[in-house]
Amino acid sequence: MQHWSSTVPTNTLGDFYYGSVALVTLLVALLGFVFPQFLQQIELVLFTLIILMIGVPHGATDHLLDQFSKGKKFTYRTFLLTYIVLGVIYTVLWYFLPQLSLLVFIVISTYHFGQSQLLYLRMSQHHWLKIASYMLWGSYTLCCIILLNWDESWLILDELFPSLLVVILPYLDLIPYLLGLLFFTNVGLFVVFYAQGQMQKREFVGELINLGLIAALAYFTPLLVSFAIYFGLWHSLISVRIEIQKLRTYRRSFSAIKFAKTALPLSLSTLVIFVVIFLLNTQFALFQSPYLLFFILISVLTLPHVLYVQEFYTSTVHKQAVSQ
Repeated sequence: MQHWSSTVPTNTLGDFYYGSVALVTLLVALLGFVFPQFLQQIELVLFTLIILMIGVPHGATDHLLDQFSKGKKFTYRTFLLTYIVLGVIYTVLWYFLPQLSLLVFIVISTYHFGQSQLLYLRMSQHHWLKIASYMLWGSYTLCCIILLNWDESWLILDELFPSLLVVILPYLDLIPYLLGLLFFTNVGLFVVFYAQGQMQKREFVGELINLGLIAALAYFTPLLVSFAIYFGLWHSLISVRIEIQKLRTYRRSFSAIKFAKTALPLSLSTLVIFVVIFLLNTQFALFQSPYLLFFILISVLTLPHVLYVQEFYTSTVHKQAVSQ
C-alpha cells in the first residue's frame, strides 16, 4: 500500500482544486479593487457563512482523526473528555492571563495554517526546517490579512486588547519592512527546498504565486472577506483534502460525502452552543464585546483541534486497527 505522505495534495500548479482556489482568490481581489464598497457591504454575511459552512465543519471530524491516530485504543468518551478539559483550561487561562492566551492562539494558528499549506514538503514531519516553514508561511499570511487591513484590524483589536495596542502603535511604520522580511524569508526557504529536491518546480512556482495571491487578497479586500476566503478555501478545505487522502489509504471507500456526514452532527452542535452562548451574553452582559466572545470561542475550539490534527498528520496506524 502506498504511504499516504507520498499522496498529500500539493495545492500548487497542475492541481485542479488549487487552480480553482487561486482563480477565486484572484477574482475576489479584482472585485475588491473595482467594487470595494460592495465587498464592505457583504463582508459580515460572507464571513459568517464561510465560517459556519466550511470553517466549523472542517474541525468537526476531530473524533474521526483521533480514531485513526489511536486505532483500537480510541474511545469517544476519552476524546470528548479531553476536548472539554482542554477547552475549560484554555477558557480559564483567557480569564486570568488574556495576553498569554492571545500569544498561544497566535502561535498555534500560525503553525496550523502553515502546516496545512506545506505538509507535502518531502522531509520529516519533525524536521526543524519544515516546522520553521510552517511558522513563516502562517506568519506571512496572518500579517498580510491583519496589517494590510489595519484600519479595520485596529478597531477590533482596540476593543479586544486596548493595552496591547499601546505597545504596537509606535511600530506601525515598520509594517512594510516586516511584510517584506516575511516575504523574502519564505522565498528563500522555497529556494532551499527546491534546490534540495524537497519541492518540485511546479510547487516552487506555485508557492511564489501563492505569496502574491495572499497579499493581493489582503490588500484589495476588507479584513473579514480576506480572512474568510483564506480560512475557508485555502486552509479549511485544504485540510479536509489532506485528511480524506490519508483516511483513504486505510478505507478506500471513504469519500467527501462521508466526511461531510460525519461532520454534520458536531457542526450543528457547535452552532447551537454558539447561539446559546451569544444569547446568554446578550441577556446577562457577560462580555461587553461580541468580538472578544467570538474570539475566545474560536480559540477554545482551535487548541484541541490543532493537537488532534498534529497527531493525525504524524501518526501511523495498522490497517486492521482502523477498518472497523
